[in-house]
Amino acid sequence: MYFSSSVLIAVLVRFALAQTPKDFEPAVTSKLDVMFNTTMVMKAGMQLSKAETASQPQIAASSSMVDASKSYVFVMLDLDVPPAQGSTTRRTLLHAMETGFKATSQKIAGNSVLLASTEQGPAAYVPPSPPATDTIPHRYVQMLFEQPESLAVKASDFANTQARIGFDIMSFSKENKLGNPMAANFFTVDGKASAAGGSGGARGTAGSRGTAAASGATPSRTAAPFTGAAGNMDVSYGLASLLGSLALIV
Repeated sequence: MYFSSSVLIAVLVRFALAQTPKDFEPAVTSKLDVMFNTTMVMKAGMQLSKAETASQPQIAASSSMVDASKSYVFVMLDLDVPPAQGSTTRRTLLHAMETGFKATSQKIAGNSVLLASTEQGPAAYVPPSPPATDTIPHRYVQMLFEQPESLAVKASDFANTQARIGFDIMSFSKENKLGNPMAANFFTVDGKASAAGGSGGARGTAGSRGTAAASGATPSRTAAPFTGAAGNMDVSYGLASLLGSLALIV
């Protein structure tokens, strides 16, 4: 089988621009800026530590991509949850689904604008915590969708571990008319490196730390100051129980 040079170039360009892991669907080429305090995911696939990702990130997207009159949904998935007993297939886990994001007037990293929401959930942010015994770093994908007016998901839909494990973003998107993601990004966290007290391992090949350059003071995602300290998170009893049940797998 032979491919024309134009087809080959198109494939290579798509691979070079990919903001989602290889073979992940839906594939996305537009970048979602993801920032943990002053650390930005500069390149898709860069490695971070558990400590760096302990607090929910702030997000931004190209100003040409977002509309001030529309709302957006942020989703974050772990693609590498260890297999269930008796299986060899790794599973997904929903780490966050946050609705009601709107474009703000604050610029981030050039022509990107910060997105913020005053809503909570329906799936509160669960920090990455891959087990130190796992053999591979976990990949965490972040996606931004335009939010349809008909979207009606509730916190009770994701109140337990089973509702988050095996989460199928393609099926969810189709059932709730989300369409394809507008933008995406992903990073990795290595449980072994974090357990050893490392800062996330070598970043020479996967990317490097970046500083989010903003015009003006960094706004909060909610009404409360976004300090990035894990100890300052408002964790309800229900979420605390969920975190406990997920501690050994995410």
